[in-house]
Amino acid sequence: MPYCPKCDMEFVDGITTCTDCGGPLVESKEVADAMKKKQQEEEYARQRAQFEAMQAAMAQQAAAAAARGEDPDVPRRRVVRNEPDHVYVKKSQKYDDLKSSASAFLLVGGVLTAACVLCWTGIISLPLAGLGKYLMQGVLTVMGIGFLIIGLKSMSAAKSVSGEVKQEEQATRDLVNWFTSTYTAQQIDRQIMHDYGDMDPEELSLKRFYLIHDLIIVNQDLHNESYLDLLCEEIYSKMFED
Repeated sequence: MPYCPKCDMEFVDGITTCTDCGGPLVESKEVADAMKKKQQEEEYARQRAQFEAMQAAMAQQAAAAAARGEDPDVPRRRVVRNEPDHVYVKKSQKYDDLKSSASAFLLVGGVLTAACVLCWTGIISLPLAGLGKYLMQGVLTVMGIGFLIIGLKSMSAAKSVSGEVKQEEQATRDLVNWFTSTYTAQQIDRQIMHDYGDMDPEELSLKRFYLIHDLIIVNQDLHNESYLDLLCEEIYSKMFED
């Protein structure tokens, strides 16, 4: 009987299109099962090829490290070697920091400038006399205007970063979704056990992290090591901690 491999439904003879999904029907359930099995085998072969490509890349890195007299088993920064080691700051966090700084500078600068205006107009009198009074008012005026300028620049920088926040969040979601739809936690652990055998939980966690790291390097064009670490942490959390 005609069968829909997508919806797992049988139909009466003569029907060629699934009434639910609109897809084409195959001759029978057996044919659909054979198609699914073939697709699973092809998917497994594809994933295996990716793992082998990753292993080849790691082997080349290990050989290069050995040639330099380094320990190839020591985890190393592998993407941007001349970039300083630092924690990646998300665009959203950078935006919040810039906005907070701008608000603080504008507030202090506004209050200080307003106070200076009152001093220059004689409404408020500083407890000083002569040249010292004018020097103090001048210094406070410069400080107030300086704070306002810094606040305005910080606000402008925050507006510039705000346009990048959604782009970064979307790019991160896309990369995490790509990885978790391509690999499973079971595949990661199976590959680690195949390569290293049994190990304690702490060592297993490190191997998982670095395998995720290497798979991203092999498949994606990322050049920011600190962002890559952040991405690995999010993927690890979603795959093994949720």
